[in-house]
Amino acid sequence: MSHSLRTKAFYFCALFILMMGISTMVTAKTTTTHSLPGSYCPDTNILLIIAEDLSSSLDFVMQSRAAQTRGDQIEMRAMLDASGITLKQATSRGAGARTALLINSVILSRAKENNTQLLTWFPLLHSALLTLPYDAARSAADDAIGRAEEILQGDQNADPLDQLGKARHFLVCDDLDIPVQAAIKEQIKLLSQIRQHKPVATKDFDKLIDSLRTALAYVLDNSKT
Repeated sequence: MSHSLRTKAFYFCALFILMMGISTMVTAKTTTTHSLPGSYCPDTNILLIIAEDLSSSLDFVMQSRAAQTRGDQIEMRAMLDASGITLKQATSRGAGARTALLINSVILSRAKENNTQLLTWFPLLHSALLTLPYDAARSAADDAIGRAEEILQGDQNADPLDQLGKARHFLVCDDLDIPVQAAIKEQIKLLSQIRQHKPVATKDFDKLIDSLRTALAYVLDNSKT
């Protein structure tokens, strides 16, 4: 082989090794990022749909607060109810969020069902996971659900709900989920006050509005083109 060919072969080999190294680093970085609990965030298309839900929910809340200032209890409650419906709808957008809601439903069912009944939910949980792209987050959630299943079958002395909670956390986006859950909590609290015929002041809407604004700000900031 001539000196020129040996030189070219050396450069091609070096380039190949460099590209493989970069690919490995990128893959490792992506895997690490996606495997962190609370970092499973929707892509732009889903975020824009969520933005519509949150905007509608915020509008209903503002109408409810306006009705409160007029002393219209019926409209205040109706608008607050509508806000809660659209807010809940926002939590179901995307396969990750839908699967997280399903896991949460299984967690809530524990209060009424025994271990045998709870185990009947797991084929559905595994099927839901198959709708997600195969990545580190899905793998981590699958592992946690598998451990919960083993615990329910009596293989381990631990709480299966802890594992289900971990699985759910791998499939949500904390920056979005935390303010949305805070908004839901405040919406439920306000409705409870109304149902119990307790006085509702304008300032009682502040935490709900602030949480919705925080969630909406995140969605809009992360869906810019």
